[in-house]
Amino acid sequence: MLRMGDGTIVEVTREVYLEWYQSKRRERYQDEKKRKHGVCSLEALGEPGLSSVNIKVKDSLEETAIRNLCIDKLRSVLDHLPEEDVYLLYLLYFEEITVKDAAQLFGCSRKTIQNRRKRILDELRGLLQGMGIKGGNF
Repeated sequence: MLRMGDGTIVEVTREVYLEWYQSKRRERYQDEKKRKHGVCSLEALGEPGLSSVNIKVKDSLEETAIRNLCIDKLRSVLDHLPEEDVYLLYLLYFEEITVKDAAQLFGCSRKTIQNRRKRILDELRGLLQGMGIKGGNF
């Protein structure tokens, strides 16, 4: 039995109940991580339809300008990646889903997702280094 938001009780199968319980557990875990480490989202990258960058760290004007240039370059690099690769990065790093969950979502093995993630990050690194951004600049 599950209690709905309006208070009604609905009878469900064992599989549905276990999935619901697991999703609630995952939700609590994500909330704890957000409270502990802060929230990072694609809004920070300025993806289409999302708000602009909010920098909470007090940096000098020069550091802020450099960070904004790096973010602009990252946006342009992400435009060169296939949409599915950008979506995988979004899921793994901003929605913080597990590799296992991503594998289920994409219908492949965990190793495939790990290999794709490594390939995408290597490609991003190469493109960013080609634009003059080395590791540690943001």
